[in-house]
Amino acid sequence: MAILVILSCLAAPVAYAEDSHAPAGPVTDDPGAEIFLPRMLVTAIQDGVIKRHYALLIKLRIARKEDVDTVRNSMDRLQNAFVYDLNEVAQRGDHFDQERAKKRMLASCAKVLGKGDIIEDIVFERVLERRISG
Repeated sequence: MAILVILSCLAAPVAYAEDSHAPAGPVTDDPGAEIFLPRMLVTAIQDGVIKRHYALLIKLRIARKEDVDTVRNSMDRLQNAFVYDLNEVAQRGDHFDQERAKKRMLASCAKVLGKGDIIEDIVFERVLERRISG
């Protein structure tokens, strides 16, 4: 009898532990996904002279996981639009304006993807600048 009591006491925590992993209810917060773009190289040309080169590492934050395939299927068109956006930003001023670039790129995302809420944010992970002396 004592053995049965001991075995039941040992088994009870295991059963309780299994129940504690069951979801409490429906998950309402579905975090999206992130896609890193291939490194992008941009040249700043002002008055017909190359002034700077920028190497950019950019991450797209997608609002919902179910939109990842939509973004990947449109990646060629997105990258083409981003090249125009980034080159336009690089031509202005003496530094790379990340906020201006982000606004232009988000507008391009909305145009290419057909909806403005698919891309939640654009993050510049790294912006390296190389000035050309001359």
